[in-house]
Amino acid sequence: MIYASRDEAEANALRQAARRDRLRLIHPSLYTDDFETPSEQWIAENLLAVLAIHFPGWFVSHSTAASGRSQDGVAFISGHAASRKSTSLPGVVVKRLKQFPYPEIVTVDTGTVFKSALTSVEEPVLARMSSPLQTVFELLHKDARQPERSLPDQQIRALVDQLSRTDRIRAEQFADRNGLEKEYRRFREYEADLSVGKTVKRPDQHDLEVYFYHYRVGRLTELPGREFRFQYDPSWKIELSGLPLGTAGPAYEGPVLPPFFDNLLPEGWAEARLRTVYKIASDDAYALLETTPKYLSNVTLRPPGLDSAGITLDVRTATLSRLLPQREARTRVVESVGGDPDSREMWLELRRRGATGLSGVQAKLPIHLAAAGGMPLLSVGHLRNTSTHILKLPSSEYAEIIPNEWAAMELARRIGLDVADVRQVEFQQGSPLRQPALLIERFDLPDSLEGVSSLPLLEDAASLMGLSRREKYQPSLERVADCLREAGLTERDLTAFLEHVVFSWIIANGDLHTKNMAVLHEIQPGHLGVPATRRGVRYAPLYDLLNTCLLIPDDLLALPVNGKQNNLRRKDFVVLGRRCGIPKMYVDDRVAQIVAGVTDHLNSVLASSGLSQDRQDRFREIVGARIKSL
Repeated sequence: MIYASRDEAEANALRQAARRDRLRLIHPSLYTDDFETPSEQWIAENLLAVLAIHFPGWFVSHSTAASGRSQDGVAFISGHAASRKSTSLPGVVVKRLKQFPYPEIVTVDTGTVFKSALTSVEEPVLARMSSPLQTVFELLHKDARQPERSLPDQQIRALVDQLSRTDRIRAEQFADRNGLEKEYRRFREYEADLSVGKTVKRPDQHDLEVYFYHYRVGRLTELPGREFRFQYDPSWKIELSGLPLGTAGPAYEGPVLPPFFDNLLPEGWAEARLRTVYKIASDDAYALLETTPKYLSNVTLRPPGLDSAGITLDVRTATLSRLLPQREARTRVVESVGGDPDSREMWLELRRRGATGLSGVQAKLPIHLAAAGGMPLLSVGHLRNTSTHILKLPSSEYAEIIPNEWAAMELARRIGLDVADVRQVEFQQGSPLRQPALLIERFDLPDSLEGVSSLPLLEDAASLMGLSRREKYQPSLERVADCLREAGLTERDLTAFLEHVVFSWIIANGDLHTKNMAVLHEIQPGHLGVPATRRGVRYAPLYDLLNTCLLIPDDLLALPVNGKQNNLRRKDFVVLGRRCGIPKMYVDDRVAQIVAGVTDHLNSVLASSGLSQDRQDRFREIVGARIKSL
């Protein structure tokens, strides 16, 4: 077990524990409860974890990344920081090396756990390391002054042999962007020895022009070997998460789709249908992205030759509050979606029209809402009309999911939380949409483009944290809080995040992962040739709320709070509040207010929800038990 503090208060507590012989000091700021293993052996056994904790901002590289241990008592880390000073740990010298211009870094679980204090929860130590392909090129970069940074030729050849086919295809691109011509020649010699590489096909590249409203943001390119490059347009001055502005070359070039774009993609129901209908390989994210040029917040990905005049930007022209002012449990609407959402024909039609792409797992369609003969009319939102709403469809796997989500959203609204506007709707006779659905109003749209002072850009926490949609369950809620603070959220907005977590726990919303929390960037439009600028950022209204324990008994919270995903107490929210910079007294007050609000409104909401009586009773039972624990 490693003990390493995150702040000065924890550091003082660990020093006191060491003085009382409850912990053993291995190196400044590093402690263990192992009093038997010699320091040099302990460092060697926990080397990757020690490097990850002791050198934040650096990553393990060269021979250390290849073998997981030091070579002749020397370990290597790389980074962009100016300092190159070596550091001594018991039994090992740690040398800092300059990183490649476009590094490829992966995160691995070291198998070691740590605590920041004696009473804190154990957390796994994750180490940042050179990717397998980058490690090979680091080893090929020989240095007679530091022979320990490389490995014998036989071991390098074995590492080349272990590379995936994709890595071998993209090795040339990696070498080109990092100026490793000499190393690439040696790499091809190893490939020739292994009789691989020369027959690998390198496909042509493909481009998409990235726009936000009418502003050209940049270009996303798929390179040979399914690598990706993103280059900002010179006129664009707002940094997207994980894509730094001001670089001499591309903002990104590497083997995975940048998280900003990856998190635009569908999952689950929609992804399965798209891949089946269009014969898209499971590892081809770019082809999935190409299935539509239109995404949320008026982000469009336009292939060369697409006529911009044919794209209608989304504005909130019709709202639920005007067309459906009464918040009835279920409202009749007319739909002209055009087909069964499960059919192949429907998906071919969606692509032909350029329907807005929607992320997430649940079955949903982009909707254009209008009035027709005094009735709300629903049609598919696409390139030539606006996508103002999202229609969530019922699930054959999870019974009563629509009234479940409506009840959770309505309860949040009644207790004063900022939520997306929703209605349960049912359809006219003969509609292919035979069961009631949930109609959700998009909050990432302006009411007009005339004289607008702010354009909203929605970005979920996964994108902010540099996580792909497949990694949305990885971080803790404390790490999400850190990310939101770094994004510039005020204490008021961080309180909204805390309220989101507290409410989700109370109603058993186990699906609160990083894609179900988001911020709205407020972009100020430019004028007369002036570029758009970032005006501010705020926590987005709540969405995707439901009682998952009604669907999956004993479902856990998606992300841990204070190391826990179940049996949360008020003190756990105090810990999260402290991470947000919110005083304990205020956290206690907000928890009490949410509990009181839920208690006051739960019965009336459930009675109006359309949930069956047994599910109403179970919903009430689950919430009651959680309120009692607080």
